[in-house]
Amino acid sequence: MNFLFRFYFYLSFLLLTPLFAIEPLNDSDILELDFQTSRRHGESLPKSPKAKQYLEELIQKSQEIHLAEEKHWYRLMRFKKTRWGVWESEVDNKRYFLSPDGKYNPEKELIATLHSFFTEEPIPEGLLHPQCFFPERYHWLKEKLSFDLGRITEIKCPRFEVWKEALNPSSVSIVFSSYYMQAPASMFGHTLLKLNNKVNENAELLDYGVNYAANPGEMNAFSYSYKGLTGGYPGTFAIFPYYIKVNEYNDMESRDIWEYKLNLTQEERDRFLRHLWEMGRADFDYYFINENCSYHLMEILEVAKPDLQISNKPGWIVAPSDTIKFYLAEEGFVLSQKYRPSLYSKIKYKIFEMSEEERDVYWQMIRFDKGFLPGENEKLRMALVTDAVLDTYRYRYANKNEIPKQHKDYYDKLLVFRSKQNDEYTTKEDIPLSTPPETSHPLSRVSVGGGASSLGNFAEFQYRIAYHDLLNVSRGHAPNSELAFFDTTVRTYENKRPELTSMSVIKVASLSPYNGISKDFSYMLDTGIQTAVYKNNDEVLRKQVGNFDLRFGYTFTNEFGKNPLSLGVLSVLAGVKAQNGRMFENDVRYGVNFSLLYQKEWGAWKIFSGATAQNYQLSQNLNTYYATFKLRYAFSNTHELRLEVNGERFYEETLLSYHYLF
Repeated sequence: MNFLFRFYFYLSFLLLTPLFAIEPLNDSDILELDFQTSRRHGESLPKSPKAKQYLEELIQKSQEIHLAEEKHWYRLMRFKKTRWGVWESEVDNKRYFLSPDGKYNPEKELIATLHSFFTEEPIPEGLLHPQCFFPERYHWLKEKLSFDLGRITEIKCPRFEVWKEALNPSSVSIVFSSYYMQAPASMFGHTLLKLNNKVNENAELLDYGVNYAANPGEMNAFSYSYKGLTGGYPGTFAIFPYYIKVNEYNDMESRDIWEYKLNLTQEERDRFLRHLWEMGRADFDYYFINENCSYHLMEILEVAKPDLQISNKPGWIVAPSDTIKFYLAEEGFVLSQKYRPSLYSKIKYKIFEMSEEERDVYWQMIRFDKGFLPGENEKLRMALVTDAVLDTYRYRYANKNEIPKQHKDYYDKLLVFRSKQNDEYTTKEDIPLSTPPETSHPLSRVSVGGGASSLGNFAEFQYRIAYHDLLNVSRGHAPNSELAFFDTTVRTYENKRPELTSMSVIKVASLSPYNGISKDFSYMLDTGIQTAVYKNNDEVLRKQVGNFDLRFGYTFTNEFGKNPLSLGVLSVLAGVKAQNGRMFENDVRYGVNFSLLYQKEWGAWKIFSGATAQNYQLSQNLNTYYATFKLRYAFSNTHELRLEVNGERFYEETLLSYHYLF
């Protein structure tokens, strides 16, 4: 994270704190006081007999019309029925409830809310009256119970009104940021909301964004994966200037962004803001698979638009890309779509526009150590070339804390050089270089197949919870990537019982092309169970073993040619592999490996082939090798046919399988 980004981030945080934060979140004393005060408010009785009588009338009326059972109240409270058939709120912050039983009892929370609206005790400094803490609860109950403002005191809420006026969206957009496989937090894609303000119509980066995300603090890839799968992180809503996320996603992580403007009336936008304010008191356990960034955005939009029914559609897997499909499936809900290319995509647009001679000059100029500035040449569009070089400079150092002095000097010279160029050019940025999320295939997969092997014929069944493998259609996903959870294979050989052949708890691959612009590593990770083939007294046997496989390397392709990726994608990887089993020396084998992989996709077809040499001498076990050739034909996004030929030491097989994605 560079200095400029951090400066803008902290400046924006300071500016936004009075707008969004309902209380100083880091002050534990204030938070405890808030909790205790809220619980008192939920039990308080007005001093006036008339007010007390009116409170009793409202409670009685709410019970007579079963108000606590209405859908909108359940949505406000985030009530869901558990697997045991009881109602429970998804909110995990006790300050969101005015009743001690509010997390589990909708009616008790509604009654406590009515009590709190009559509270007359002084509000401690830094806190707000319940009517101001919960403006949507108050607005809805006032409407449903027809509050007589002569019998209940309506509290003015200047902090909320100032906050609401500062946001004041004329429309709301759902934003999808594409996958970024170099960071654990970004592998799944991400959705957020953008509050479009007419004042910023020609400067939309000044709009605000609304984000729901995990707060992991310090993390590493392994702890992030584990805690993200098990709900080990709290998730909260936050508001920020939209340009911060554009800088993070578009520039620092080079993720293309897709914006979908939603059809919300003024009343629905007001309801959205009232409930968003209430969400400042709520947090949730964050789960990658279901209760994630996209899930809670669906729920808050359902509060805003009561006739919307989308949060119950995904089942127990909620993928950001799938939620975009749900929005688009609601007739008239999505008004328009906009593509915002990443910085890396903008560089590619410029390179595709260049002539061969202009490209040669560009590739020379981005060798920043050389400090190359070309002479005058009427045939070259130096404005185009220089802009591409400046973008490349920004891309290279987007995540750096410090820029080498010699490169900074060159950058300053480039700016002066660019100021002297007056040629014009246009790029075709209206043609997206990536595919929108709604074109992606479904995430779960089952397959059935059969084959022949050196150990006899077999039948096979596969199941994957999510997400995507290297042979799936790449449309709507990060190309040359894999992210799979609990990818499980069960086989039965002739005259033998079914066996658990393999189960990858998590399998991740990012085979990002390495070139003069992007210097990302490629990597593959696979952890779980595999089947090891070995010999015992000249008999070839199969046995399931624990498996850990990690490889790093580089990937190469003609990404900037006249026909990009026409030559396919070649990856060279090296790493370590370890397996445990009683058939190995000392019950374990481990060592280094070297892999050469090739893949190419064209239309409905894709081939993937590779060879891996595995050295186990360090653990005093036999070395081995793996070789594979796979061919896929996709009938559609949901139906695939695959042919595989696999071989390793002591074993060969051929497999034909049908895959259904759902």
